[in-house]
Amino acid sequence: MMDIATTVRIARCRSFGTLVVALTLLSGPVVLADEGGDPRLRVIEYRPTLVVPLTVFVGYHVHFEFAADEFFVNLGAGDTSSFDVGAEGNHLLLKPKQANGGTNLTILTNRRAYFVDYRALARSPRADEAVYSIVFRYPEEVPPVAAGDRLDAPRPRLNQNYWYCGSPSLRPTAAADDGLQLRLTFAAHAPLPAVFVAEADGQEILVNTHVEDDEVVVHRLAERFVLRRGRQVGCVVDRATHPSLRRAGTGTIDPDVDRATRDLAR
Repeated sequence: MMDIATTVRIARCRSFGTLVVALTLLSGPVVLADEGGDPRLRVIEYRPTLVVPLTVFVGYHVHFEFAADEFFVNLGAGDTSSFDVGAEGNHLLLKPKQANGGTNLTILTNRRAYFVDYRALARSPRADEAVYSIVFRYPEEVPPVAAGDRLDAPRPRLNQNYWYCGSPSLRPTAAADDGLQLRLTFAAHAPLPAVFVAEADGQEILVNTHVEDDEVVVHRLAERFVLRRGRQVGCVVDRATHPSLRRAGTGTIDPDVDRATRDLAR
């Protein structure tokens, strides 16, 4: 199942020599909208720099839901003649009228701007690619610090600009790092792969990891990781410039655990 923030690009992956593979974006956390887990209903964590790749189908509409205090103001597009737009409160309805090779949309509300990489196809969608609803969720706002309150170190921003290439059966559903560790999220009960670092000279080095629920926590960062399970292979590529890269001030990989050195009395 491909999530709503997945887009396909053709790229050359050094971990696979000269093999040309499909490189797909690994988004931030995408949550199914109900307990039934219907993949046509998507919930996306809003980020100001997020571009949502969206493929729609003539004869179907897509529903957008913004924050409760938001309302639609305007929509900009390279071609506005190929779809209809309707709005009610914090809801926006987008209905394609004809196939479109691709354009960009900028959706403006009274509070935010949303960016969409849009294309429309003149056929019925497969079950794994239909999108009926996109609901945005927003990070909690940090309350102001009162005078005299203790200031804790700010949490590092997550880097979620990770891409995937290789076997679809190894593809994580999400990837993000905090400047220290990479977290790869997999589908529930999916067999987990071994994780290697792909060095510039072509060598692969097994890295230390541990598992938390459906996440594989990789104890380091690198430009490219290789996932292997049996004969299946995939790669996870970091496309960011590491704005969150930092040193562990606690002396450990866990920010809640400090390492201390003490002299032992003889």
